[in-house]
This record gives sequence, structure tokens and C-alpha cells, in this order.
Amino acid sequence: MTAKRNLTGRRKEEEYGRRQLYVIEGSTARELAPKEIPIPEERWEEEVRKKARTRERVMPMSPTFVMLLAFASAMMLAVCVHYLQVRVSIYGKIGHIETLETELKELRDVNESARSRIESASDISRIYRIATEELGMVYPEDSQIIRYDRTESEYVQQYEKIPEE
Repeated sequence: MTAKRNLTGRRKEEEYGRRQLYVIEGSTARELAPKEIPIPEERWEEEVRKKARTRERVMPMSPTFVMLLAFASAMMLAVCVHYLQVRVSIYGKIGHIETLETELKELRDVNESARSRIESASDISRIYRIATEELGMVYPEDSQIIRYDRTESEYVQQYEKIPEE
């Protein structure tokens, strides 16, 4: 390994068969010729053997590991496909909801216009005038009103005729 400093002060390492030493003088010094320092042969061979052993341990893949990788890849693919299907389904449902909301708005507009037509057609004062003048109807007096106690249900059913007292 060689180490040399550049003008910014960082180390730059390069791998060679031998070490080189560079001298730096001042902040703008130029690079001088390197002095070579040989690496002992035993140490060099030991590093080469160590790297070869590391490569041998890392390189081979057992069939179990390959099967595990294949299974993990297949599972990841299945999860991705399922995710995309769910996302497409959600977007389809959002579009359907938007269509239904538009339809609901149109129906509300139609109902509101029908209500306003009915209210304008049924003038309460006109109905009162026709009922009292033409048909001879009158409001009931207090003696004509029969009161009853409420039951638990929301409505009353009449099983007998109301007496005409």
C-alpha cells in the first residue's frame, strides 16, 4: 500500500507490489521522486494467501442459499404484484365513488327543483281560502278535540270508531 498526500492534505492510497514514500514540503511543494521501501516477502505472501482464503469463503453459494434467495425473490415479486393489484383496485373504486357522487349531486338538484315546483304550486293561503270559502271547512273547537295518551309505539292504530259526542 502506498500513501501520499496531495495538496489538499488527503491521503491517496494505491495498491502496488511495493511501498512508496513521498515527501511534501510546505503548502505548495511539488512531488519529489519517491523512495521505494520493499515489503518483506513473507508478509506479501501472507497477505496474498489471506485474500485468497477470504475469496474462497465468500465465492461459493450453497444450494440452500440459492433456494433461499430464489424463494425470497419470488415472495418479493408476489408482494409487488399484489400491491399493484390493490392499488389499481383502489383507483377503480375512487373513480366509481366520484361517479356516484356526481350522480348524487344531480339527483339532489332534481329533488330540489321538484320541491320548489311543489311549494310554488301549493300556495298555503290559496288552499286555506278554497277550504274555508268554497268547501265551508272550519277549524275544530276545543270540545271537538279528543285527546289520547301516547303508547310506546310511534303511531296509533284505530280499532274502533271514535264516538261522536
